[in-house]
Amino acid sequence: MEMAEHPLKRFFRGNYSRKDYLAVMNLVSDPAREDELRQLMATHWTETGDETLSDAGMDLLLSRIQHRIMTEERQTRKKFRILDTLQRVAALLFLPLLLGSLAYFYFSVPRQAMSGGFAEIECPEGVRTRFTLPDGTTGHLNSGSRLGYALDFNKNRKVTLSGEAFFQVTKNEKFPFTVHTPHLAILVTGTAFNVISYPGETTEEVILQSGNLEISNPAGTRITSLQANQKLRMDLENGSCSRSEVIASQYTGWTEGKLVFRNEDMGQVALRLSRWYNADILIADRRLLDYTFYATFQDEQLDEVLKLLAITTPILYEEKERQPLADGTFPKRKITLRLNPAKLKAFK
Repeated sequence: MEMAEHPLKRFFRGNYSRKDYLAVMNLVSDPAREDELRQLMATHWTETGDETLSDAGMDLLLSRIQHRIMTEERQTRKKFRILDTLQRVAALLFLPLLLGSLAYFYFSVPRQAMSGGFAEIECPEGVRTRFTLPDGTTGHLNSGSRLGYALDFNKNRKVTLSGEAFFQVTKNEKFPFTVHTPHLAILVTGTAFNVISYPGETTEEVILQSGNLEISNPAGTRITSLQANQKLRMDLENGSCSRSEVIASQYTGWTEGKLVFRNEDMGQVALRLSRWYNADILIADRRLLDYTFYATFQDEQLDEVLKLLAITTPILYEEKERQPLADGTFPKRKITLRLNPAKLKAFK
């Protein structure tokens, strides 16, 4: 009698069911089954026709993700029901994304990369996720962000970022940690900081929570250093940089599922809401850009946020009715913000 195919084999192929996913998750989450998992990985990886899984590739999965899966699954189950996550996942850390990032690594990176190539963690729109790098550095990726690094990471500790990330860097004076964005190179030894570098935006920002940072341009020319509760802002249109005193926690609340606005103009509010909730939020009246917003949201649905905006600013919001696409799915929500003339006097 032919033995049934193990769920891990289907997981490696990328052709697996929800039941397979749960079986693999339970396997990875149990520290007592690490030896079993290693043996299964070595067996079923080669059975798919791929090259032998290297120790580095196996350790990347086991030593950095095993315990985290179990921890985040417990936390997620306490707070949410699966059917409720379609709206609320936008403000929370969600376990399947962690495995999704892992799947991206194993199924999207060329197999030869396992012995000396490049890995990438991708965070889709409307979600935030946690990550752990091979040196023990931890952090969070915000909506629509990507973090890349070489598989021989411990020899250079360099990462590339597109989007927004918060880092808590493991100290190693022999091998400093460097974050590369299209316009900045951020050098640290052991510290906590936030970097914002979304494609298409006109600025890049670095906010230091603790420790010290040295910031240069990609050519290696030093720009400045930062101390705790300082921010560097680079204007990409003219290349100028400014440094200011800030309260760093106001910029890192997103790592705890908080959406924080501190006197931000409506243009920035609309942009951040669009990313946070994976929606298209447009400003139809440029006069709204003269108004600022101050608020903190946690675990709030987009509808509640829009209602509060309409109460505290002179806006009206309209949502375009969504029609299903040819494949049966629905497009992003599209919301337009306009000036409410009836409220103008109250805000002058």
